[in-house]
Amino acid sequence: MLTTKRRRILAALLALGACIALAAACTEDQNADEQGRNVEEREDSATDRSMNRMTQSQQIPEFDFSQERQTLIESLTIRAEGTHGTAQVFNLDGSLRWWCPTIGAPVPSTYQLTNPWDVEWKGGHNGNSGVGIARSEPTGVYSGDSQATWIVCTDDNGTAYGRYAESDVEWTSGIIADLPADKRVRLDEISYEFGTSEAEGGETQD
Repeated sequence: MLTTKRRRILAALLALGACIALAAACTEDQNADEQGRNVEEREDSATDRSMNRMTQSQQIPEFDFSQERQTLIESLTIRAEGTHGTAQVFNLDGSLRWWCPTIGAPVPSTYQLTNPWDVEWKGGHNGNSGVGIARSEPTGVYSGDSQATWIVCTDDNGTAYGRYAESDVEWTSGIIADLPADKRVRLDEISYEFGTSEAEGGETQD
């Protein structure tokens, strides 16, 4: 049988072995973490060097004219000043539902004249901080996403009236020939004439 002294020595040796094993495991984990950080640093360094070299050999181009920018300018001009066009509204199966000549482009139903956001100030690390607010379009409206649109159609006399559509709408800045006559919107009476210039707008027909 083991004496008390031998038992104590054996227990101490077992405890020491456990500590050594634990220390070795911790060291392995630390080494693994260090190796992981080294790999990440090498990857970041390689990516930075590659980007720097490509920036020198493939420099960002500079242009005097951008067709993309010009297209956006033209579309904003149409939206602001209006032009004769053609709107086609389609069913879910892609078939033509109705069409009409228009003044200006269709307007999403969620566009607003006033800012739909408000500033909310809260205490921050350096005093007050606020959330960002929406900026209006150059056309004077605040934009929003919507499937529905307002369309300003015209009759044979050129009188403008409004149509609201929640279906898919295609619009062309011009008059499309050979569209089916039976699909054109025709009204017996216009109850409200839409304005198409600065001097017009909000005219109720008697």
